[in-house]
Amino acid sequence: MIPLGLTTAVLFERSLNHLLRQSPGSTEALLRHAGCSVRFDLTLKQFDLRIADDGCFSEAAIDTPDAVIRPTPALLTRLPFFGREAWRFAEYSGDPALLATLDRIFKQLNWDVEADLAPVVGDIAAHRLHTLGRDTLAGMAQAASALGHNASEYLVEEAELMARAVDVARFNRDVDILADDVARLDARLRLLEAGDA
Repeated sequence: MIPLGLTTAVLFERSLNHLLRQSPGSTEALLRHAGCSVRFDLTLKQFDLRIADDGCFSEAAIDTPDAVIRPTPALLTRLPFFGREAWRFAEYSGDPALLATLDRIFKQLNWDVEADLAPVVGDIAAHRLHTLGRDTLAGMAQAASALGHNASEYLVEEAELMARAVDVARFNRDVDILADDVARLDARLRLLEAGDA
């Protein structure tokens, strides 16, 4: 349960630190960057955090951060279906060594949902809820993929609003042949004109 009066910045910091503690080696990797600052620029809201001496993040006022992580629309649309793999679609800027460490850490972050649910609902229910949630997300991702495939197939085959790849390739080949024919014809005309002169 989230305590009332918790600001979004504190909630963001606590959530991120919780994930770090659940992922072995994450806080240790951040220790060498203690004192460095990171800005998570979410466009509508930005969170400025400093890496503390324990390898976790702490909220801090920062003028110029050492690194900036800015999610893109591509990341936000992929996040529910691809999880941590979606982070490759973020924009990164700043200290390369810090960014490399953050990138490595974010790729290994793994939320242990069962461990967080178990104290509330019990071990068996936590396992079943986690399995249900994972299967639901996988089903949604599969449905979204199938919908995209079916929509593109409809646009190409039924509505004929898009060309098939084979038709585009054939058209491009025909244009290339036509361009070669025009070039040969132009060369013959120049020879004929040169012969008349």
